Amino acid sequence: MKQNKIIGLCFLFVMVSVLFFSYDMELNAGTANKDDIYSVLKQKIEGIQPEALKVRHHLHEFPEPCFKENETSKYIAQYLRKLGLEVTEGIAGTGVKAVLKGAKPGRTIGVRADMDALPITENTDLEFQSKNNGFMHACGHDVHMTNGLMSARILSEMKDKIHGTIVFIFQPCEEGTPDGSPSGADRMIAEGVLENPKIEAMLGLHVMPDYPVGTVALREGPLMANVASVFISILGKASHGALPHQGVDAIYAASMAVVQFQALISRMKDPNERAVLTIGKMDGGVRLNVIADRVDMEGTVRTFSFEVQDMIRTGIENILKGLQLSLGITYEYRFENSSRYVKNDAKMTQMVLGLFKKILGESNVVITEPMTIGEDFSAYSHKIPSLFFFLGVGTKGKTMEKIHSPGFSPDEKALYYGPLLLTSAAFEMLDAGH
Repeated sequence: MKQNKIIGLCFLFVMVSVLFFSYDMELNAGTANKDDIYSVLKQKIEGIQPEALKVRHHLHEFPEPCFKENETSKYIAQYLRKLGLEVTEGIAGTGVKAVLKGAKPGRTIGVRADMDALPITENTDLEFQSKNNGFMHACGHDVHMTNGLMSARILSEMKDKIHGTIVFIFQPCEEGTPDGSPSGADRMIAEGVLENPKIEAMLGLHVMPDYPVGTVALREGPLMANVASVFISILGKASHGALPHQGVDAIYAASMAVVQFQALISRMKDPNERAVLTIGKMDGGVRLNVIADRVDMEGTVRTFSFEVQDMIRTGIENILKGLQLSLGITYEYRFENSSRYVKNDAKMTQMVLGLFKKILGESNVVITEPMTIGEDFSAYSHKIPSLFFFLGVGTKGKTMEKIHSPGFSPDEKALYYGPLLLTSAAFEMLDAGH
């Protein structure tokens, strides 16, 4: 009996050892396969850099504004069809959706790029400077589109290794409409871009000249701010400038309003909460010796919580009511939410942090503080788990023009790092889901 027990225990030990060894080999093989995939990605992306430059230069030369990206979307759709993807055009007017089905079953993720340009006259002296006078890709959307297209090309060549489906979304009007109507992301979602197939997670990026090329910046949770627009008209009563007591001075009241608005930031808000309130435009008066009967103001509010946003919205109106009582003005007031804050999913952030550090080196992956700029990628991030990161496009040792400036010119080495990080993150997310 003892001998049988000993033999049984030995057999059990051998079986456990074999299973453990097999599991260990499987894990190591999986790691090796991932390393092989990332190595192939690097080689392929290096090989298509001439094409990436050609595509980016074309897109940069022909910028188109919000919801008028007609030629841009045609170019993108044609490029994606040549890759063999299932392409849908005309979503929210000019939006494009392309579906890449992997050879193996798995989850579905999205990769989003924005297409619209800004009404800015370019001043870069580039050989491929904008040919559409008065418009420019001053926010780097030409780089975003190129990164998306190059990612689609590389992944379409590797679909036999893909577990699941990747949906490429090329979105109009990220910059927002002048009249404050819904932006491109909201409209594409309303028209079903996240369905058929149902997208379970979303990836996106934005170029950032504050960081040198070869680096990325991201964080878990809020990354970019709630954005709201403020429209105010102060209505007074005109009179001779030498007899101000006979009128109601709208300029004086507007000046008092702007000063008091800042108390909402410095005295009404928790100092640990980030927020900005800027009045960027004021129009009023007809000539130097007339008391103005009207001033129109426009501004922006940036916050990282809905509670602070609500406090500022209510606070502005309370200040205007106080000026109505004290100075005799009347007012018109609109507070319009443009986009919510961009939030990064915790699991996705931790997943790509390790990956990006492996690809770029730990010192080139920055955990950034939340930025008060806004992005309508937020519409996706409040619908499904999402990951958005800043892609460095600055050149070391060189002073860079900032985004939204006529001289903005990103370092084109970003056309290597953008597709590398997007495709690597896509593989990582799909691999984790199967």
